[in-house]
Amino acid sequence: MPLETKTDLKIIQKLENLDWELADADTRYGTHSYHPYSAKYIPQIPHYLISNLTKKGDTVLDTFLGSGTTLVVAKKLERNAIGVDLNPLACLISRVKTTAITKEKIKKIKELSQKIKIDILALRGQTNLFNFQEESKTIKDPKFTELNYYVEKWFQSKVIAELSVIKEGIDKSKDKIVKDFALVAFSSILRGISNTASGFGNLMISKNPPERKRIFEKFESSLLSMLEKIDDNEIEPKGISIHNKDCRNMPFIEDNSIDLVCTHPPYMASVPYAEYQRLSLWWLGFNQKQLDSELIGGKRSRKDTAERFNKDMELVIKEMYRVLKPKKYCCIVIGNPVYRGKIWELNKIQKQQAIDAGFVFLGEIVRGKYKETVGKMKQEFILVFKKP
Repeated sequence: MPLETKTDLKIIQKLENLDWELADADTRYGTHSYHPYSAKYIPQIPHYLISNLTKKGDTVLDTFLGSGTTLVVAKKLERNAIGVDLNPLACLISRVKTTAITKEKIKKIKELSQKIKIDILALRGQTNLFNFQEESKTIKDPKFTELNYYVEKWFQSKVIAELSVIKEGIDKSKDKIVKDFALVAFSSILRGISNTASGFGNLMISKNPPERKRIFEKFESSLLSMLEKIDDNEIEPKGISIHNKDCRNMPFIEDNSIDLVCTHPPYMASVPYAEYQRLSLWWLGFNQKQLDSELIGGKRSRKDTAERFNKDMELVIKEMYRVLKPKKYCCIVIGNPVYRGKIWELNKIQKQQAIDAGFVFLGEIVRGKYKETVGKMKQEFILVFKKP
């Protein structure tokens, strides 16, 4: 379909003239550095789109919230924002990135860390806690074994003991903002202190993992690093809402209420979020297998994964259309993954799905001409649509 107005043409031309390669851009400024998260898009992308397609006070929707990049950018640009994600870890990280951390909260966070440190020192003084006569070095105290069955395979016993004390200390906090902040710091260190083999995107147990030491110190370092990155995060957002819900059906968002949809859908089955994040999901008490069965692109070993993914994306795009105001824009940032030996041209598939839903296609911007963007994908596509 042709462009609707000269304004649309000017907007697309302006977007196309921007530097989308962003080779030297700082992608980890402020709270964007808080927690590792697979296949997230860089903050400069939503910044370009939000700043050019909305005005202050408008409401931006991200249907695949992830680690909250869109919401952090929207907040800095003084827009309201709504984030939706089935992944509880994604919602936790995003909530912490966008929640006001006042000087009073900073003081409480540091006090919590010191309380946990006292408990850790007491733990380290218990020389009879471990059974070092057995090759497995099992933990004698039963309170440290009341975890997910798999945890003992992925973490050394001393690591489990210290993590348990840290987690117990965090859980005692009655201040939700302080507790959530500490949980993100806790979650962020888990992969690095596990028995995971390094150098792999997916999780694999190392045959000869090095001894993991100074676990509390790593947690404390993560916590302090996060506090240093607060930046303007102490400013209370006046319109940031996060929903741990399914974006295929969003009855909690009214028809024609959104000024911009800016989102980065999953790459079909090439990034198994529940698998990559299982260490955090286990420790935080979430069910990894259940989450994988619910996520779009989950259960990737099934032969019908691609078909399910595309059908689910049809539903999501129809919901995007429903909630978006007329004459407003929808931007989808996607790459074309390799799955089961085939390149899936999601840019073309989702373009047609959006047109079928009623959107007018305005243009496609390609980035990643000079280096890989995510995994083995050479390019990312920014699809720009308008609701008539």
